[in-house]
Order: sequence, then structure tokens, then C-alpha cells
Amino acid sequence: MADAAVHATAIVAGVIGFSVLFEKIALRGDFGDGLAMAVYAAGFFLLFGFSCAYNMAPASPAKALLRRFDQASIYLMIGGTYTALLSQTRASFAVMALAGFVWVAALTGAGLKLFLPGRFDRLSVRVYLGLGWSAIFAIEPLAAALPVATLALVIAGGLVYSAGVVFYLWENLKFQNAIWHALVTVAAACQFVGVLEAIGR
Repeated sequence: MADAAVHATAIVAGVIGFSVLFEKIALRGDFGDGLAMAVYAAGFFLLFGFSCAYNMAPASPAKALLRRFDQASIYLMIGGTYTALLSQTRASFAVMALAGFVWVAALTGAGLKLFLPGRFDRLSVRVYLGLGWSAIFAIEPLAAALPVATLALVIAGGLVYSAGVVFYLWENLKFQNAIWHALVTVAAACQFVGVLEAIGR
């Protein structure tokens, strides 16, 4: 029930938040912003939608299939978040290289989760974290192009997500899954507000 409440909160907040985001784009953004944020929104709702479906489903073959999509969608959420952020910077070699690297890694990781389930599960946690923090290789153009508040919120989200991994691995802790998903929700919220701050600045 606690986990269901966390997922419901995240999805409802996402519906409200992205409505505000797209309204801001309509007023102050452009077509490119709209496309980038559509990718971001897709990643967000795939992540929380599949996570909710998987964690609420009873043990069954369908639950095993949902687990594949749940884990694959983490990569798509990372790619979508980077797409949203990088769309607010000026095109440069570093930015384009980072975008290309993130999406190649994200699609590869998602493919492995879908077609080779159960493989590399422990390694996947490290890959999620490494991919999430890969922005440090383009920190100079990002710092120059994005508002300070956006950078601070994105980094805060990364730190919260990274801290949440402790609870993801702490399987014998009561409410472990709900705590983990609550921290993922907080991290996603921080980064969402950062993206919202950057639109039409």
C-alpha cells in the first residue's frame, strides 16, 4: 500500500507538472522545446507507469515481463531527462557528443533488459549511476548555458537518486521498496523543477 501511494503520487504529480511545463513552452518556448519535452514526458510516464504496474502485480508470468519493461524504462528516463536539459543549451561538440553517448548507452541498456532479462542486474545499478552522472564530462558548456538554479536542482536530484540506491540494495529493510521509490520520486521532482526553470529563460 505504501508503494502504491508513492507511485500514485508520482504519476498524479507528473500529470500536473507536465501540464504546467507544456503550458510554459506554449507561451515562451519553441517547437524544438516541445519535441524535447515530449521525449522527457514519455520517459517519465514509462518509468513510473511500468514501475507501478510491476510492483503492484501479483506473482505471474506477466509480472516477469513487466519487470523487463520496468528496468528498461529507467534507461529511457535518463535519456529523456538529458534530452530535456541539453535542449536548453547551445549546440556544441561536447553537448552533441554527450547526447549521442547517453542515447546509445540508454537504448543498449534498455535492449539488454528487454531481451536478456536477469543478466547483469548488479552491474546495471552501476551503469544507471554512471550514465546519470556522465554530464560531468560536459559540465563547462552546461554550466555556461543553464541557470544556476537548474544546475543545483539537477545535481540535487542526482544526489538523492544516488543515496536511494542504498535502500534499493537494502532488501531486508521494512518498506525498503517504498522508500526507494519515494527517493526516486523526489529526485525526479528536483530535476523536473530544474528543467522547468530553464524553459524560456
